Amino acid sequence: MDNQSTSTTTNTTNDSFSNKNTIIIVLFGLLAFSFLGINLVTMMDHIIQYFVKVFGPLVSQILSVIGNTTGTVINESTDVVTNTAKTGIDIAGGTFHDIGDLLKKGSEPGVKNAHDTIKHLDQSIKNSNFKKHYANPDTAENPIQKPISSAKTNWCLVGEYQGRRGCIEISEHDKCLSGQVFPEQKLCLNPTMTNNMNPKPMNKQ
Repeated sequence: MDNQSTSTTTNTTNDSFSNKNTIIIVLFGLLAFSFLGINLVTMMDHIIQYFVKVFGPLVSQILSVIGNTTGTVINESTDVVTNTAKTGIDIAGGTFHDIGDLLKKGSEPGVKNAHDTIKHLDQSIKNSNFKKHYANPDTAENPIQKPISSAKTNWCLVGEYQGRRGCIEISEHDKCLSGQVFPEQKLCLNPTMTNNMNPKPMNKQ
């Protein structure tokens, strides 16, 4: 068991050591080239520009062909779908027109009979001896125009102050708290007065 763990540890250290060594060697090489005046970045730039000049038109041409083909396929597919939909709608429209024509032809005898009946009815109404009666306008003073509650107002005694009585107008639905309800204001102000007598003067204190 110890042998296995020892061998695993040594393998891991050897791998990491070799990776570290590789990185260190590459860095030293780049440093040496830079001291010598050889710029590897500029060299890589020139190589990449060369590949772009050689293969750029080819890639551009391939992408143009793919774009053109895709656009053509989309346009053709759209035309096919549009034509199919138009044909379907035209067929449906023609079918509905045929159904409408069949219904119109089938109902023509009944429509003609209905027109004849309406003409006969119009002629009978025109030739009849029926007299038209127009309603006369009503006046606002007519008792029918007055509401029921307007004729049934009463007067309620609300109190006395310095020998004078106070009354207010109430309808038949209102409640008089004093319990003294009079049909007219004059009777409420002077309860000793009747319709046949003149009111008695009130005593002044």
